[in-house]
Amino acid sequence: MTRAPWRSPLLPAVLGLGAGVLYANFVLDWVRRGSASLGHAVSELAAPGESQAWVYRAGEVGCAALVLPLLPAVRAGLPAGPGREVVTGATAVFAVGAATAGLVPTPCGPGVVRDQVDRRPRSDLHDGASIVSDSALYLGVAAAWATTRHRGPRWFHRAAGWVLCLGSGSSLVYGYARPSAGRRWVAGVSQRVNVVTISAWLGCLGVLAARAARDRAARPPT
Repeated sequence: MTRAPWRSPLLPAVLGLGAGVLYANFVLDWVRRGSASLGHAVSELAAPGESQAWVYRAGEVGCAALVLPLLPAVRAGLPAGPGREVVTGATAVFAVGAATAGLVPTPCGPGVVRDQVDRRPRSDLHDGASIVSDSALYLGVAAAWATTRHRGPRWFHRAAGWVLCLGSGSSLVYGYARPSAGRRWVAGVSQRVNVVTISAWLGCLGVLAARAARDRAARPPT
């Protein structure tokens, strides 16, 4: 029986790298406002009334739209077993959560200031979707690290370890600094480290998927 041709290895790479770029869209505000933007949470940039808010919301939704079709090739690039199912499933939850957070933005932007940042009006759905999204992604990273510990690409295993350390560390710092207006810069910088870490991981998934597609395309048809 002859199997259908596998997609070009270029496509998964483009999907992963594109998703990473879209997820790190805070860079646009960094270019526009300079270092002053670091004192604001990324979600505040997409609040109603903020300049170019639609760009940030579209970026999260676009990221999810690129991640979901990437997952079959990611799954093919991982060793068989329950670990790869956790990676693909958790990453799918991340994509859905990110899209939800983009579609339901937080109600207040950087212009609304309180002594305690968490006293400002918030969207429970937005915050919940963001927490679920990030948690699911790092669950997938942990599963990727575990499932490639003895089998699978060594570079991918090392990348998962770095992402897990940087992501969990920056998330803890953000959770500590976020409630206080006096630590806004600490919260802003740590959150952006977390975003860049996630973006880099999405790029790694794209490379893994591209290599899996290349290897499958190189096999003789049966």
